Amino acid sequence: DTLVENLDERRGVLLTSSYEFPGRYARWSLGFVDPPLQISGTGSKCTIEALNPRGRLLMPAIQKTMDALLNDGVLEKVVPSTDVGMLDGSGDSLESM
Repeated sequence: DTLVENLDERRGVLLTSSYEFPGRYARWSLGFVDPPLQISGTGSKCTIEALNPRGRLLMPAIQKTMDALLNDGVLEKVVPSTDVGMLDGSGDSLESM
């Protein structure tokens, strides 16, 4: 299966640049499927959700960093949640404002 075909049914992204300038810029492509985290935001609210076991592994480090930002006054509030339904049922998420 190719990355493009996988993106029809799975979460992920494909970024490409066709711009080329000799000696300075080259064409490139970068992509992946099944990311560990989803980061979304609206206004001043940001939500980080674990989408699979790899994402759950990252959540404690993210929580620690967000708590430090809260203590430094960068964030107004951090809310851990287990109410969000994840693809694997993990339900881990963090919200900040």
